[in-house]
Amino acid sequence: MTMERAIRGGRRATRKRVGVCVAAAWAALAAGAGAAGAQGRDPGLLDRAARLEVTEVTLEEGLRALQRSSGVAMAFSPDVLPGDRRVSCACAEVTVEVALERMLEGTGLIFLEGRRQVLVGRRDAAGGSVGSTLVGRVVEAGTARPVPAAEVVLQPGARRGLTGDDGRFVFREVSDTAVVLEVTALGYRPARAEGRLDEGRVDGVRVALERAPIPLEELVIAPGRFGILDVRPTLSGATVSREDIEAIPQLGDDAFRTLKRMPGVSTDDISTRLNVRGGTHRDVLVRLDGLELFEPYHLKDLDGALGIVDVQSLGSIDLVTGGFGVEYGDKSTAIFDMRTRQPPAVGTRTTVGMSLSSLSLVSQGGFHQGRGQWLASLRRGFLEYVLAVGGVEDEMSPAYWDVLGRAQYLLGENHLVSAQLLYAGDEMGWTDEASGSRIDSDWTNGYGWLTWRAAFGPSLEVTTLASVGRLTRDRVGRAQNPRGGVFAPLTARVDDVADFDFAGVRQDWRLRLAPDLVVKAGVEHRAIDGSYDYASVATRFGLGDDGGVVEVADSNALAVVPSGRETAAWGALRGRLASLVWEGGVRYDRQTHTGDESVTPRVLLRWDAGDRTSLRGSWGRYVQSQGLHELPVQDGEATFSPGEEARQVAVGVERRFGSSLTVRAEAYDRRTNDPLPEFVNLSREVNPLSEVESDRRRIEADESRARGVELLATWDGVGPVSWSAGYALAETENLIDGVWFPRTLDQRHTVNLHGAYRFGDWQFSGSWQYHTGWPFTEQILDVAVRENDHGNEVNVVRRAFGPLNGERLPAYHRLDLRLTRTVTLARSRLELFLDVFNAYNRTNLRGWEWRLRDPDRDGIFTAHRSAGEEQLPILPTLGFRWVF
Repeated sequence: MTMERAIRGGRRATRKRVGVCVAAAWAALAAGAGAAGAQGRDPGLLDRAARLEVTEVTLEEGLRALQRSSGVAMAFSPDVLPGDRRVSCACAEVTVEVALERMLEGTGLIFLEGRRQVLVGRRDAAGGSVGSTLVGRVVEAGTARPVPAAEVVLQPGARRGLTGDDGRFVFREVSDTAVVLEVTALGYRPARAEGRLDEGRVDGVRVALERAPIPLEELVIAPGRFGILDVRPTLSGATVSREDIEAIPQLGDDAFRTLKRMPGVSTDDISTRLNVRGGTHRDVLVRLDGLELFEPYHLKDLDGALGIVDVQSLGSIDLVTGGFGVEYGDKSTAIFDMRTRQPPAVGTRTTVGMSLSSLSLVSQGGFHQGRGQWLASLRRGFLEYVLAVGGVEDEMSPAYWDVLGRAQYLLGENHLVSAQLLYAGDEMGWTDEASGSRIDSDWTNGYGWLTWRAAFGPSLEVTTLASVGRLTRDRVGRAQNPRGGVFAPLTARVDDVADFDFAGVRQDWRLRLAPDLVVKAGVEHRAIDGSYDYASVATRFGLGDDGGVVEVADSNALAVVPSGRETAAWGALRGRLASLVWEGGVRYDRQTHTGDESVTPRVLLRWDAGDRTSLRGSWGRYVQSQGLHELPVQDGEATFSPGEEARQVAVGVERRFGSSLTVRAEAYDRRTNDPLPEFVNLSREVNPLSEVESDRRRIEADESRARGVELLATWDGVGPVSWSAGYALAETENLIDGVWFPRTLDQRHTVNLHGAYRFGDWQFSGSWQYHTGWPFTEQILDVAVRENDHGNEVNVVRRAFGPLNGERLPAYHRLDLRLTRTVTLARSRLELFLDVFNAYNRTNLRGWEWRLRDPDRDGIFTAHRSAGEEQLPILPTLGFRWVF
């Protein structure tokens, strides 16, 4: 009896095992078991209508005709097809599966349904091997999406393995012919499959899992959560698969840019820093596999152009914007939580990628019969092309690299240990040959951490994470009026060296007191030592006491050696009462370098009003301290500011219509008392020496507020079309001296539209974005004409500004397009893509440049906007990914 038939028979005998569906192996398909497999299998590629009518054509012509008529991609090598085989198929009203059976009958060829295509080929026999090799995939019933990180236990022998991000598992040297597969995964009902194996390679085993209620401790309560990459069964309201993300138009394959289109996120074309719901990028907690990353951006002299983690090494990303639990501390607006991919249990998988901005390599695999897995990622970037096309200074030569490594091993039945390393660095040189100016900078980010996840009995789970790290920067600049403008300093010199070392330990506990009652608790302690050594001097023309022209020098020199200890403890109780899930908790934080000590309560609620509708709400107090690495010595600050306190409330409703359409609406309000001072350049220029510019200003607000309403609709059907549409009405302001002013990235109206269409091996997608123009500050100039010591007339300009952010830039809008082609090779897959950023070449502004007009008849000078500080123009990018 084949494995598929044995499993189908067992399912009939026990109806409660709904959701277990194991397809035949290659051998079973060849023997004709595929025909019987149509019963009870979830709808997929093979169940589509064939719509085929061919007469006396070659087998290759018939397969290609079936691909065109059904829209199902066929992967096969013409070399394995019998050249003299002629086929006829009156298959207008049958499925793809039936059409394939008719055309392949008697050829010895078999077919296998994958996620995106149907494979046709020979059985991969393994004659002479000892035992059998069992290869299979775990997928979600009804969608055929892979289920990553599912635990597969092979009996007898209790051999264990974890599925990779593609849902694949492998067991080698299986000596038993009667086997049992036990499959478990978070958010799915357990599955148990029985069958018999013949000696050789048994490939294509498929286990389909049915969704199940999420365990109480894993259920997402907070509004404003968005999950992407591998689909995780968290019912988060907005999920995007890895396949969708890789098809979305974007620059640099950057993990942070994948979330730029989410509601509530504001950022410009060059920077990848996330500003969420009116906050700044420092208000977002960025984590990788549970560890906080302090400086997660490359090229910080260019406002953080890219993230330091390659998106190809990530398995999932969550963005939480609408209130979060007490286990997340010391940030006020959002959590950007990344997790690395789950490697295959056995064998290796390698991805090589190249585009006009970077070259990357990601390799992953398993060892010791699936008990261990490893992942390694290397990336080297070069942005000269992007900057040259974007007009951001031809003399800049930025470069970056990052290395990520992870190894994990399953000890016993209940202990998983892992070791990880992340190291990132970047360099930038900027030379102005006309003036002899030169700016160089080096930044590094290094982290290492060990994680131990343990289960003590059925009720207690403990996770322990120990970490060390080091951050450094070294900036040296010499400038001679580098841009030739009337407001730039005559000369400027900057020397900025800083480094930070940290070590810490964190432990989380989860204790199930009852099926509907869970306790969460944890502690964390971290020690940080730092060193700042900063000096700068800038000279400008000014007016002396006698009204004459003098050269004025501004200087700043600071040497600070701070150290601090950060301690936190938290506890929360989560419970369920009928359809209401609630969580209440409190958190304690203490930072010695700022003297902050706080207690912050938080409450989360979720009410499921039926199977398709859920309402969520959150209220909480959040205290965010100034990090030891965040002291703005370049602006003359030698002491740390007290932490800022935010109180926020968010409510949301989510409704599922049919099997594909999800609509969600959410409202939020956040008030922050005594926010940290901000140092900004009012002209918004991208300038590596921004601190010496005359438009540098310190903004100290008494209070800030952010409020808004967000709408999002997503269509994630199984068919070739997917789309999403989002709208946000928002307002973010600062209260200064009793007057409310818009904050720098205030966007009143924001629209995001995205659509994708798949046709065979091709996919075409487009994204359109619109938002209200950002506020800016008008410039007011006081100009004096004086003679210098040489008897020459000199215009001395004293720069002043109008009301803070009192004007608005033109509205921003942009269309990005992407065309992707997937080529399936014998043992690998090649993905080719063409990106067109800003397809209709819209001129979007981030600010204005100001110049002086010639004096009028009365000798009065006036200022005018001579040109805009433009964002990126149309930018085509070619690239490929080769997976083998």
